[in-house]
Amino acid sequence: MKKWNKIPEGIDVLVTHGPPLGRGDICVSERHEGCADLLTTVQQRVRPKFHIFGHIHEGRDLDLNPDEGFSSDGVTTYINASLLDRSYKAKYPPVIFDIPLPPGMTKEC
Repeated sequence: MKKWNKIPEGIDVLVTHGPPLGRGDICVSERHEGCADLLTTVQQRVRPKFHIFGHIHEGRDLDLNPDEGFSSDGVTTYINASLLDRSYKAKYPPVIFDIPLPPGMTKEC
């Protein structure tokens, strides 16, 4: 839990190597292999709009829609952005998504 406590609050996007428990984390063994402490941190304290991760490549196929690679709990959208299958061969398309701008902000510089 010590490392997850270093994640600041008030962020919109969180990027970690591995997934939280139950979000794009099913392995070929059909077990959830994500981190329970990370899930608690994300859902109870950090509450980002997006959490992006990979590591469990097959989680994109077995646990999520492989063409989309995401799920949501109503607050955070969880994105397994892995491009490779469990044999480390390119299999999935890149995940592309828009982050809504804060009120009053525009895309123009």
